[in-house]
Amino acid sequence: MRVVFNADDYGSHPQISRGIIEAIRRGVVRSTTVLANMVTDEELSWLAEMSNISIGAHLNLTKGMPVTPFPQDFLNEHGGFSKELIFSPEGGPVLPADAVREELNAQVSRLEVGGLSLDHLDSHHHIHGFASVLDVVVEFARDRDLAVRATCPWMSEYLAAQGVRSPGWLITGFFGKNNIGGEHLMELLRDVFASGASVVEVVCHPGFADGLPEGHTGYREERELELQTLCSPGLAIWLNEEGIVVAKYDV
Repeated sequence: MRVVFNADDYGSHPQISRGIIEAIRRGVVRSTTVLANMVTDEELSWLAEMSNISIGAHLNLTKGMPVTPFPQDFLNEHGGFSKELIFSPEGGPVLPADAVREELNAQVSRLEVGGLSLDHLDSHHHIHGFASVLDVVVEFARDRDLAVRATCPWMSEYLAAQGVRSPGWLITGFFGKNNIGGEHLMELLRDVFASGASVVEVVCHPGFADGLPEGHTGYREERELELQTLCSPGLAIWLNEEGIVVAKYDV
């Protein structure tokens, strides 16, 4: 079995980006996805220095400022994206397809122009679960030959039918204060291993808590706990003993 530890949220804040770089250098992370509308040029340069990793776009309509003139009805009073607006009954179902396509294309292009070679797509708060967003993501994936994170069995089947690659299994349970430890992660991987899955993606959110503003994210100290687990020598030893290969996003 091959396992892809993908670190979400690169570019959300320099301390989060530094934590992801640390998880690549010292831990099992070999893949990350970037918030193009929030990442700085300096953070892009850190990532460009990394070798033998996968890089994807963490498509975003719920945090930070848009790259394009996005419709004001879906932005907050400061002109930024709002999770509350996007996930409201008036938001998700009626997101304008043209505006979504233009914004997400600009986000992907920002990373490509920044010198990154992309190989996969996912999204912040899994907004590609909305049909209007998923259609655009499938379009991008086909045009650029990119893999896409499948958030559920239905999406996995749909992507396959559209000729889009995705990992066969997604682990989201390594998240939250009570789910971060190495033993819990090993248990999750054992269960998937027993199912016969060949390629598994583990969603992770490493980062440094020190210097990360209180209001920036509700998931703060937990990021550093994740970082410690992902960099644990014991985890690397266990994966090797179990014959589980730590891989890039090469599905």
